[in-house]
Amino acid sequence: MQKRQLQQGDSYQSQRLYTASEVAEFEYCPLAWWHEQFEPLVHSDSEELFAELVAMEHEHGAQAPGLPEYQVIEQLLLRRGAFEEGIEQHQEHAAEVAELEEERIVVPDSRGRMRVLIWLALGILILALLLVAASFFLAR
Repeated sequence: MQKRQLQQGDSYQSQRLYTASEVAEFEYCPLAWWHEQFEPLVHSDSEELFAELVAMEHEHGAQAPGLPEYQVIEQLLLRRGAFEEGIEQHQEHAAEVAELEEERIVVPDSRGRMRVLIWLALGILILALLLVAASFFLAR
């Protein structure tokens, strides 16, 4: 009985728990996930991966894109490209935000000046109407 419990405990401990990000990666591309877990190509740089694609194309010709290994390398390169593109977009956005912050500091608030101009124009208009009315009464 005790031996059976030990065997069950060993099998439970040998089961690997997966994180939510690993499950998401698996759902995005199961083949790429599997190769990330068990394939050394994942840790190669992009130049090596491109070289491997070219070698497969020379070896297998037009059938190369149909090979699972070829597709995995394509997925890896696409994911790396998307990651690099995301970093670039983030840096560009951060630079734009920094520029806007600088502009916000440099540019004074124009709403206060506009209000002053509106009140000044209204005052001049009322004064002009009063002067027209006064000249009309004085002319009689």
